[in-house]
This record gives sequence, structure tokens and C-alpha cells, in this order.
Amino acid sequence: MSVDWAKASEEQEAEELASKVLNLGLSKDASKPPPSVPFTSGATLQSSEEDSAPSAAEVSLMRKVLCKGIVESKNDVEVLRKDPNSPLYSVKTFEALQLRPELLQGIYDMGFKLPSKIQETTLPTLLANPPQNLIAQSQSGTGKTAAFSLGLLSRIDPSKRCTQALCLSPTYELALQTAQTVMALGKHCTDVTIKCAVKGETLTRGSKITDHIVIGTPGKVLDWLTKARALSLADCCVFVLDEADVMIATQGHQDQSVRIHKQLPRTCQMMLFSATYDGTVMQFAEAIVPNPVIMRLKREEETLTNIRQACHHHGGRL
Repeated sequence: MSVDWAKASEEQEAEELASKVLNLGLSKDASKPPPSVPFTSGATLQSSEEDSAPSAAEVSLMRKVLCKGIVESKNDVEVLRKDPNSPLYSVKTFEALQLRPELLQGIYDMGFKLPSKIQETTLPTLLANPPQNLIAQSQSGTGKTAAFSLGLLSRIDPSKRCTQALCLSPTYELALQTAQTVMALGKHCTDVTIKCAVKGETLTRGSKITDHIVIGTPGKVLDWLTKARALSLADCCVFVLDEADVMIATQGHQDQSVRIHKQLPRTCQMMLFSATYDGTVMQFAEAIVPNPVIMRLKREEETLTNIRQACHHHGGRL
């Protein structure tokens, strides 16, 4: 598969983000940047007390940096159904999902042997026929991105040269990390193409996007839809809105996401993921995802066990 990566103009933004991640009081070994974020050779990553507090998007990226592998979790996932007749089941192996062989090979190449807890429950819903809409609470490191990436890849009909899957992420860095996961899982699906819709990507006048999967930020996707008129969602069959809580917390993203959502066919499968699930997120989710299966972690199980929460002291005072 191929993907157009963002240009060198994004490096300064990534450098500033890395500085803020390092300033969260993490050890040096735990704060290495993800491979998808570029850095200039002269980047200086020094701590400064004058730096502003990290945003919700930056905290989310920090969690992804920390969670280099799937977290082993015994947490129970609470499943709520609006349609009691909708069949639900879980799987214990990837082979039971009846994926195309190329996708299974991509799973093995990434080192996945068995589904994580969230994957056991969500994958049968993501891959069900007829498609089912999903709202899921899942934090970084639980295998969430791999789960919906398989959902995207499994819905593609390579014989059709049009956009069939769209994934929205709140930031440039998170969008590229998602694209990296989709590319890794689908690297043997050589007949599937991906396009990143992020800041720094340019289109020639009059061009039309025919890539099967588009992954990007709301602002750039909306620009390609309305201003450039290069992207059409008329044949989109699956839509993922990732990091919904971060999306809501980022100025303008909520409105942009709703405007993009209005361009989707009514038959499009909707998936929404969020690390937190308060009233604001729930209201937003149910407004754009009709008749969903809802999967939530129980309240006492919402904190990842591999992230230690601590209070950092400065000068002997809180």
C-alpha cells in the first residue's frame, strides 16, 4: 500500500509536541517519540516550567507513546444494545473472524497472537453482516486502533476505485499513527490504497481522490470535501471517529466532524471510540451514531494498569 506522508513543514509542530510530552515528568526511557513523528536534527527537548499544560490531544498521544504493546487486561466490558435482537458474541482467536488471508498475515507480522479483551468483544460487531454501528470506550494500549483498522480493511472492495472508508483523528500525529497501524495490518493487501488528509498534504487543481481509505483530521477532510471538491463520500461504507473526547475538547473539531458526517450515506457503518465516556461525549456520540451497540469499561476499570498516576512536587510544594 502507499500513503503520502506530510511534508517537512510539520516538523516544528512535532518538535513542540515532543517537548510538552517530555515535560510531563516522565523518565527518559518512557518518553521516546513515536516513529511516525518526524524531528529536525537540531531539535532541543529541554524541560521548562514555563511551558503550558498539555492539551487533551497531547495527553492522548503521550499514552500511545507509553503503550508500546497491548496491555494485558482482565477488565470486563459492559455491552448495551439498543436492538435486543442484534446478535453479539466474542471471539478468542483471530482465525475465528474469517478474515481474508492477507489480513491474518498482517496480524501475525505485527506480533498479535490472541485478541485483547476489547478486541474479543468489538471485532465481531465491527465485522458483522449486516454492519452494526458501534460506540466503544477504550483507552490507548488496549488494541483499539488495531481493532477498527481491521474493520476498515475488511470492508474494502479493491475492485472499486473510490473512497470506501474514512477515519477522523483529532490531530496530525494521531492521524499518522492510525495510518501506520492500518498500513502495517494491510501491508499484504497490495490492492488497497490509503491517503492521509493532514496539514501539509496538497492536491493538484481538479484532482480526484480515489484511494480506498482516507485517514485524517476534520479540518483537512472537510476542506477536501467542500473547497477542493476532490473527495467524495458517496460510496463510503465505514466511518470511524477516533478519540471522540479529544475531538470535543479541540475547538472547531466537533462542528467539522458533524458537517463531514452529514456527507455520509445513511447505510454507512459508524464507529466511535473514546477513552472517557462522560455526558458530553455520550451526547455527541448518540447524535451521530444511530442505533449503536455500546461497549463501556466498568467505572472502576477505566484506568490502565500500565500507567501509574502520581503527583509531582516542585520545590517542596504541590
